[in-house]
Amino acid sequence: MKKEVVIYGAGGHARVVSALVRDHNHEVRCFFDDQETTATDVMPYREDAFPDAAMIIAIGNNTVRQRLADTVAHPFGTFVHADASVDVSVTPGAGTVVLARAVVQANVQLGAHVIINAGAVVDHDAIIEDYAHIAPNAYIGGGAHIEKGVVIGAGAVVTRFARVKANTVVPPLTLVV
Repeated sequence: MKKEVVIYGAGGHARVVSALVRDHNHEVRCFFDDQETTATDVMPYREDAFPDAAMIIAIGNNTVRQRLADTVAHPFGTFVHADASVDVSVTPGAGTVVLARAVVQANVQLGAHVIINAGAVVDHDAIIEDYAHIAPNAYIGGGAHIEKGVVIGAGAVVTRFARVKANTVVPPLTLVV
């Protein structure tokens, strides 16, 4: 029997996460979204809809992801793409997704509801706190510390042992030392 998953969000990131869930041979039961839509598989959040299904909040906005995580009743799933490389020493937090071609090296701490996007690299001993988003092709150096709610833009580089303060948005292609 396939495991059931519900996805909060119905935009582009939700479609990527939906493909990831199906790749794990799980069944996406529905998408929750607070905006009105004519899509038949999207509905406003209901606690009683598929209550035993694992949930992924597939919304790129860190603040919204955190607000929803604090209010929904569903248990959270964690998904790592088959084409990602995550060291066995790493335990992604609840609600975290690691997408295709991402690399997460030894002894990395991955918090809850983190997005490690396609092609991103997180080097050894880095800390990625809850609700962070590491965008496509970004690089996080060994021992770096990415605090809660940080967005590291596409192609940005955070050097070894650098610290990025909570809720900072690092623009794409930026060097953080």
